[in-house]
Amino acid sequence: MIARELMNRHFPYVTADADVDYVAKLLSECDIGVVPVVDEALSPIGIVTRSNLERARAPIRADLGDIPPFLLRNRAKPTFHPGPFALRDIMTSPAISVSSGAALPEIAKVMEDHHLKRAPVVDGHKLVGFVLLREVIQAIASGGALPPHERPVLSIRPRERNFCEVATAEEFRQLVAAHERELEAERDERRRAVAEMREQRIRELAAQRLTDAQWRELLANARKAASAGLAEHMLTRFPSQLCVDGGRAINAPDPHWPETLRGEPADVFRRWRNELHPRGFKIAAQIIDFPQGLPGDAALFLMWGGRS
Repeated sequence: MIARELMNRHFPYVTADADVDYVAKLLSECDIGVVPVVDEALSPIGIVTRSNLERARAPIRADLGDIPPFLLRNRAKPTFHPGPFALRDIMTSPAISVSSGAALPEIAKVMEDHHLKRAPVVDGHKLVGFVLLREVIQAIASGGALPPHERPVLSIRPRERNFCEVATAEEFRQLVAAHERELEAERDERRRAVAEMREQRIRELAAQRLTDAQWRELLANARKAASAGLAEHMLTRFPSQLCVDGGRAINAPDPHWPETLRGEPADVFRRWRNELHPRGFKIAAQIIDFPQGLPGDAALFLMWGGRS
């Protein structure tokens, strides 16, 4: 067994400019009893324990004296009030660490030589975990230092993630990236759903025919437009995809655009050609919107402007 297999991966850490009272709060919330201090490269440069904080505690007023130990028994630890110290003044430095590939005997020797109860684990120079002396002793007693073929299986219960963990900025960036991927997937799904609905609507429109009642209603609405002083009226509006060329001929404009019409718009054009064109009415087609720069809806306009 090596340090990487035994180490605790979830722990808080701070830089040397952290507030001492903040470090005290981390120590009270975490169960490993130590907060490592790292530099910008996440290399351990020191550690802070409860004993380090005691040296930074504001001195007790002389007229009060120390509180007798029997009065503190079974009571909650008092709120920490730091004195005029910076974290780098009270931390233990340098931080004695072990390599993530160190074997149990090597870890035990380092901890024994330096009288450590806890030791940072580094991968290269980067802090990646912590090993506790009690877990090293337990692993050795369980046979963790034996050769692999003689080593009994040792199951170490993973520590639960708790509220005292401190994430890295990289973890936060990964969370942002994951959120953006989810949003993009949702947008893609919405676009796909809209496209499917539009295709279904186009299929329905292509099969739809203009009834006599609908034609009479279109002409009645055109008459109302003329009564209101208008010189033209929109007879019908439809998706440009209803045209066999997606509306390109209408947008060009190409004089053969009527040949691209399907469904009800084709019927409207034929009724105009047969009934209204001989009476002096004109018809025009136009793309009336361009979502994302592409032809959107098209429309057919009945026109009667100018003097007869």
